[in-house]
Amino acid sequence: MFLEQEEILEQFQNISNCQIPVSEQIALLESVNWNLELALIQYWQLYPRRANFERRDVNMATDSSSNSASNSASNQRSWFSSLFQNSEETYVPLMPGSFPITEERQPSKLHRIVNTTFKWLLDQLVLFVVVPLYVLLRILGLALLVVIGGIVPIIMKLHPSRYHVIRKNADPADMARRFIVDFDDLIGNVSRGDADEDETGDLINQADMMEIQRPDFLECSYSHALHFAKKDARWLLLYIHSENHQDTKNFIQDVLISPEFLQFIREKQILIWGGDIKDSEAYQVANQFKVTRLPFLGMLCLTVNETPTASGVQQSDPILSMVCKIQGYMPSAQVLSKLQKNYNKFNPKLESIRADVQRLHNDRQTRQLQDQAYENSLRRDRMRRMEEALLQRERQEQTRAATLREKWLKWRKSTLLPDPEPAIAARIAIRLPDGKRVRHNFDKNAKIEEIYAFVECTYLNNVEISDSDTLERPIGYNHQYKFDVYTVYPREKVVVDDELSIADSQQVYPDGNLVVELNSEN
Repeated sequence: MFLEQEEILEQFQNISNCQIPVSEQIALLESVNWNLELALIQYWQLYPRRANFERRDVNMATDSSSNSASNSASNQRSWFSSLFQNSEETYVPLMPGSFPITEERQPSKLHRIVNTTFKWLLDQLVLFVVVPLYVLLRILGLALLVVIGGIVPIIMKLHPSRYHVIRKNADPADMARRFIVDFDDLIGNVSRGDADEDETGDLINQADMMEIQRPDFLECSYSHALHFAKKDARWLLLYIHSENHQDTKNFIQDVLISPEFLQFIREKQILIWGGDIKDSEAYQVANQFKVTRLPFLGMLCLTVNETPTASGVQQSDPILSMVCKIQGYMPSAQVLSKLQKNYNKFNPKLESIRADVQRLHNDRQTRQLQDQAYENSLRRDRMRRMEEALLQRERQEQTRAATLREKWLKWRKSTLLPDPEPAIAARIAIRLPDGKRVRHNFDKNAKIEEIYAFVECTYLNNVEISDSDTLERPIGYNHQYKFDVYTVYPREKVVVDDELSIADSQQVYPDGNLVVELNSEN
């Protein structure tokens, strides 16, 4: 090391008062080419904490004794932080105007002991307090659930009328019929013994067979009731009650079975559908119309929405709307007044809609009748064409069959065997269907079929053969003889046989007496 470098190193040590090894100091100076200012700057950047402490030590040496109290407080805070702080970084007191720096320190042994002890106590607390308490709460909850599950059915059996149960999964028509039966039981109604069964089909007057007159509730689902009201453009009343409600009996006695109410709905031909709130369908209807009090009576009819436009008033398609709602008990006069008011308000439009519906229905029926008549006409024409085509095919088949038959007869007549010599002849007498008797000698070596062909071609069908005829057997034609041949005594049928010769048949050889009989269809 040169003398100049030793002087720079000594100046660096005096200015920085650094505590790092000399070898690191030399390496730091060499990295900046022995530039003292750059070395000091780089040292303070690499070791800011040490540089800060060195500056603080210099200032403390020159300050007065008044700073001793603040230093002791800082030392106490550092001791407390090193004892209880769980972070590995602690802040070092800084000089005024300096940037904050942190000092990385390992937790003290006392801190680790306290931390470990605290974790162990927490684990023991969870193990011996929280877990048993959790298990106990689960056991108590299960026991409470079992007790409630056993007590609630008993309470509901002892006091069934206090609890509301919605009946589900039932046929809507069955629920409607059950409602009518319960309604009759509620008012003490019974059926008349002399009621005519034919009257039960009347939709409006079917309740006349009951001793106490009541509304004629529809025995169908709510959707079917809406369908009836919309199809016929009629008024529809909805009635929903609860048998357990305190106002139900009074409302029925004062309103529903009152003569004025019954006369009103029968004169106006108003349909009425009823249900109990315990039934799922009635419950859904009550929710649909936002029913808040029972008993409930609602009035529905077809209405249209009219929208004024530049070209005129446009009307929407008719829809069923709730035009009157009666919730809770209300005197009969007030109920009838409210119903009559809404009836007078909406019935003229409903009459117009009903007329349109009836006109559309008549037009539809007329179109159906016309379409049916047209279909019948088409069906008759189609059947006539089919019959004509069938007759045409039959005539063609008959003509073809007759042509083939004639060709076969000519061919077969040309192949008949001539009269044989007396030595090999079989003398056969034949009585024809017209009573005529003929005698003919057949070759004994000829087949039995020769007798049939002789009768067919010579007497039954006297076929004339001309020189221009092509005497060939028709291809694909199978001739059927329309007569049978029998022996006179004993009466036996001589079967057509292409294999059996006349000489082998005792019926016709050497002499035979035969009778020709036409088949029944001929």
